[in-house]
Amino acid sequence: MPLVPPAAAGLARAQAGVATRRQLAGAGVSLDVVRAQLDARRWQAWGCHVVVLHNGELSRRQLMWACVLDAGAPAALASHTVLELAGFTPFTREASSIHLVVPRGAKVAPCSAVVVHESRRLDPERHQQREGLPCTPLEQAALDAAAWQRWPRLACAQVAAVVQQRLTSVLRLEEELGRVGRIRHKAHLREALRDIAGGAEALSEIDLVRLCRRAGLAPPQQQRRRRSADGRVRYLDAEWRLPDGELLVLEVDGAHHLDVGHWEADMRRERAVVLAGRRVLRATSFEVRAEPHLLAADLRSAGVPSCQKGAVP
Repeated sequence: MPLVPPAAAGLARAQAGVATRRQLAGAGVSLDVVRAQLDARRWQAWGCHVVVLHNGELSRRQLMWACVLDAGAPAALASHTVLELAGFTPFTREASSIHLVVPRGAKVAPCSAVVVHESRRLDPERHQQREGLPCTPLEQAALDAAAWQRWPRLACAQVAAVVQQRLTSVLRLEEELGRVGRIRHKAHLREALRDIAGGAEALSEIDLVRLCRRAGLAPPQQQRRRRSADGRVRYLDAEWRLPDGELLVLEVDGAHHLDVGHWEADMRRERAVVLAGRRVLRATSFEVRAEPHLLAADLRSAGVPSCQKGAVP
């Protein structure tokens, strides 16, 4: 980087080649040098306060730095962006944007790739550093990502995926849910966390628990571990021990199970389960969601008992 002293080069490395004018001045880069580099188009300005120390397109990480540095403290990355930095695999389009939370009324440089959320309850003391970037706590980010979904089902799927990917626990999410006050879909999220705590990890599994609850059927045991013939640990979606002692397994298939590779693996897995002495039924996630009465009738015909009075599914 031309005319950047070593101290500023270290700053640039730490912040992906992005710095504020004040930071550069503190590192010994005068305003005249900054102006000369901008005029020569070796560097580029971003917003009112930020300088990008190259003249090319910004990477995603550089854009994150530009957002938080231009907005200034106590602004922080939030929602899907925090989950991204934590290693979350997204499944909604909202995750492609960079989410930034700022105090109510703060001015932020407009950018089509950035979604700005204003908050009256911004608490910088709870912010965490992820790769040097200020972020809201992961559990808060997970709940924000869920609450900002348009539909309750997507909100529940969001928290289920965060737990399924082992980024946090149900207990921590429940604690955060009690701290955040009023948020969108809160009742649905509380119910989803209760179902996840009972073993459901995917949205289809949450739907199955609710199906049983509404149909008056005994809830299944979910994500039961079993060791296959090759010694690997496998998990069953749902299992009931019937009154006659038989074990009934229900496997819920999402769209990815239609792939040939998945389909063949599913067949081998099902054979192993049957050979181990269990009876296996299969259903699609669509049936669980859209035709619960038909699936409930089949489960009842297969011998799944009614939920005992006083039992909490």
